[in-house]
Amino acid sequence: MRLFRQVYAHRSLQLTDRQRFDAVRLALPADAAATGRTAAWLYGVWSPAPGVPVPLEFGLPLNRHALRAGTASGRRLVLDDGDVDHFHGVCVTTPERTCFGLMARSSPTEAIVWADAFLYGGIVVPAGLRRYADERPYWPHVRKCRAAVERARIGAASPMETRLRLVIVDGGLPEPDWLNKRLYDADGNFLGEPDMGYNPPEWGIEYDGVYHETEAQRAADNRRENGLVVGGIPLLRYTKHDVYGDPGRIVREVGAMLRRGA
Repeated sequence: MRLFRQVYAHRSLQLTDRQRFDAVRLALPADAAATGRTAAWLYGVWSPAPGVPVPLEFGLPLNRHALRAGTASGRRLVLDDGDVDHFHGVCVTTPERTCFGLMARSSPTEAIVWADAFLYGGIVVPAGLRRYADERPYWPHVRKCRAAVERARIGAASPMETRLRLVIVDGGLPEPDWLNKRLYDADGNFLGEPDMGYNPPEWGIEYDGVYHETEAQRAADNRRENGLVVGGIPLLRYTKHDVYGDPGRIVREVGAMLRRGA
């Protein structure tokens, strides 16, 4: 079967993401660089939903025509000398350039999600992202990127944790005091590591992703939550249905807990 121009695979082959990437690399000009979500995947800070292939996005120099072939999306980009690095022999935009580009193409909320993801991956620092934006004051969406970096937090382990945090803060409540903090009882026994929380008194907020729906994980969650409650640490738990379907309830409940602590 034809994948791209002069690139073929046997019909019986179940393509992996890496094989798809190699196929696109073969089809693209030598001066193309992986960017966008492809670069974020290569850096290990993002992955698609289970069963969804990695989108293959590449940047081309301004003097090249934009290329679009199958699942590969080629765009002409402004790439400074320091904007391109190599990943296992493949040209890829640097973490700062990749993060900036993804923030620029996203909504204000999703721009913060991208900033949090790159910060959690440890491949960028806030000062580096600020400097990158400051050095390009006239680029499109630079204000949005600056605002996203200022609202980003180091420690958010997943995009939905960031979205949950933003529901709380955008609802008029203070920023959580901590993210993914290991909590212990008075005897030093480990109780759990909620996604975020406040103190004093200490209490946590947890986002439950899809993997929490399995029977084994639910049992583990119950044991952990029981231990936190016995240790005097209440825990509020939310899912994507709460974040997207009833954010007002999240704000009311978190607000009630904060007033109780006050």
